[in-house]
Amino acid sequence: MMKLIVKVVFLLLLNIPMLILGQGNEHKLIKEVYDVTYYEGEDADKEKHKLNLFIPNHVENPPMMLWIHGGAWAFGDRKGETELARKFAKEGIAVAAISYRLSPGTWVDPEHTSGIEHPEHIRDVARAFAWVYQQADEYKYDKHSIFVSGYSAGGHLSALLALDPDYLTEVGQSVRDVKGAIPIAGAYDIAAYYKTHLEFNGKDLADGHVKGAFGKTIAQLEKASPTLYVENQWVPMLVISETQSYDYTRLLETACESKGNDVMEFFHVKDMNHKELYENLSKSLKSDYRDIIVNYIKRERADYQYVQTRDVKLAYKVFGTGTPLFLLNGGPGFPSHHFADLAKKLSEKYQVVLFDQRGTGYSSIEEKNNSTITLDLMVQDLENLRKHLNYDEIIVMGHSFGGIYAMNYAAAYPEHVKKMILSHSGGMEIDMINDVGQRLRSNLNEKDRADLNGLSQDNLNPNIYTMRRAKIIAPAYVYNKELATSVFKGLAFKSRFYPEVNLLVYQDMRNNRMNLTKEMQSFKKPVLIIHGANDIVNPDVARHADKTFPDSKLLILDECAHYGWLEKPSIYFGTIYDFLEAS
Repeated sequence: MMKLIVKVVFLLLLNIPMLILGQGNEHKLIKEVYDVTYYEGEDADKEKHKLNLFIPNHVENPPMMLWIHGGAWAFGDRKGETELARKFAKEGIAVAAISYRLSPGTWVDPEHTSGIEHPEHIRDVARAFAWVYQQADEYKYDKHSIFVSGYSAGGHLSALLALDPDYLTEVGQSVRDVKGAIPIAGAYDIAAYYKTHLEFNGKDLADGHVKGAFGKTIAQLEKASPTLYVENQWVPMLVISETQSYDYTRLLETACESKGNDVMEFFHVKDMNHKELYENLSKSLKSDYRDIIVNYIKRERADYQYVQTRDVKLAYKVFGTGTPLFLLNGGPGFPSHHFADLAKKLSEKYQVVLFDQRGTGYSSIEEKNNSTITLDLMVQDLENLRKHLNYDEIIVMGHSFGGIYAMNYAAAYPEHVKKMILSHSGGMEIDMINDVGQRLRSNLNEKDRADLNGLSQDNLNPNIYTMRRAKIIAPAYVYNKELATSVFKGLAFKSRFYPEVNLLVYQDMRNNRMNLTKEMQSFKKPVLIIHGANDIVNPDVARHADKTFPDSKLLILDECAHYGWLEKPSIYFGTIYDFLEAS
C-alpha cells in the first residue's frame, strides 16, 4: 500500500449557498427544472430522491453531466450545486444535480445521528442515472452522451458507479450506458482513507466518519473502493485531484498502472486545495479547470449522426471524403464502435460510412423481437441510409457477419453496389457457418478451452461475464497470440455485445434457410475476398465464394486468423487499395 504523506482532508464541502435564480439574460440560455423526483419506490425519501435539471437552450441535443455533490457522504444537497450547474450549462453541457440519502454525521454534528450506510448512497446515484437516461427524449439531451461526475464524496461515487457494474444492472441499466466519468477530488481506496484518519485523527473520528458511512469491517471498506474494480475499463475516465486529495488519487492511478488500464486519464491541480478548486469550478467566470472538463466531455461524447428510418433511429458516422465505402461490422449483435480505427485507416483514400446495426449501439428501436430484428429489415436500413446520404453507387465492405450482411444487400440492390469486399466473411449459405464454434475452440489452448467450459453466467454480472468470456476467446481470433490483448479489449471494452440481437439474427437466417448462391452467381460486379488460413470461419467458405461470383479475386492470408488488418496489415490494405483503384 502506498504510504499517504498528507495532511488529512475530510473531502467535505459544507454550507455552500444556493444561488437564487436571477432575471438576467444569461439565464434565458438555460432551462431549469427543480425538485424532480427520480425514485418513487416504497423506501423513497421525499427530499433526497430528487434532482435539479439545467438544460442549455442554445445547443441541440447536448451531452449530459450527472453531478453528485460532496459532503463526506453525510452532508450536502443538490441545492448547493446550482451555481456550478449553470456554469457548465452555459458551456453547452446539460446538468442533472442530484441529491442522495446521507450517512450519520455525528463526528461533525452530535445531533446528526440518523442516516444510511453503503451501498445506499451509490444505489441512489444509480437510480438517478437510470432516470436521467430514460428521460433524455423528453428533456432533449443526448442519452448516449451521459457523463457522471462529482466532487469530493461525489467524486468517489462517480468513480464507483463507472467501475462496479452491479449498481446500474440493479436498476435495469448497464455500465455501458455511461459515456464517461469525471471524478474530482475524491477518495478511491476507502480502506486506505480509513487508515489515514485512524493514524492522524484517532479511532473515534475514523470510525464515526468512515465506518459510519461504509460499514464496520475492512472488507466492507474495500468493497466500496473504486480501486478494487480497475480492471473494468468500460468507461473512459478523467480523474482530477487537487493538493489535498492528490495522494488519495495516486492510489487509483497506481492501481490502474498495475493493471494496464489505458482509458483513465489523470490531471493533478497543483496550485489549489480542496475548497479552492471547487470554488474555481463553481464560481469563477473563467476557469481553465472547468474548460478541461468541458473539453473532455465534448471530445468523448457520442459523435454519430442520426436518420429516422421507419421503426429505427439509425446512428451513423462519416469519415473522410471521396468514393463512398460502407463498412459493415461483424457480429451479429455488435455495434460499429470498435471498427472506428479501421474506418479511419480506409478513410485516408475513401469516404467511409460506419453505422450501428439496428438494435445495437446508438441505433435504437422500441422492442427487440423476431419481427423487428431480421436481415430483410437490416438490408432496408442500409438502403435507406444510402438514399439519405444521396449516393447512387456504393462500395460495400463487410467483415465476418458484415460479409453476410453485404451479400444480402447486394442480392436485394445489385444496381447500387459498385464493388464488394468480403473480409473474413461468413458464408452465403446458413450451413456454411455451422462449424465456427468448433473452429474457435480448436484455436484455443487446452487451458482456455477448460476455462471456457467452466465459465457460467450464474451469479455473474452480465458485463463481467462478457468481459471474462472475451478474454478467454480472444486468442482464437489471431494466429499471433501476442495480439490477443488487443482483440480482447476490442471485444470487451471498445464495443458492446447485444446477445438478444445475435440470437434473433441467427434465428432469422435459420428460419429462412438463408442461401444466396443463386443471387451471387448473378452478381456481376467485382468482388474481393480476403480470408485467413487459420480463420475461425472455414477458409473453404471463401473458396466457395470465389467459385460462385462471376468476377472475384481471392486472397488467403497465411499465418492469419480473423483480423487481417492486425496480422497482415501491409498485404491486407495493399490488396484492398489495388482492388478499389482498378477500373
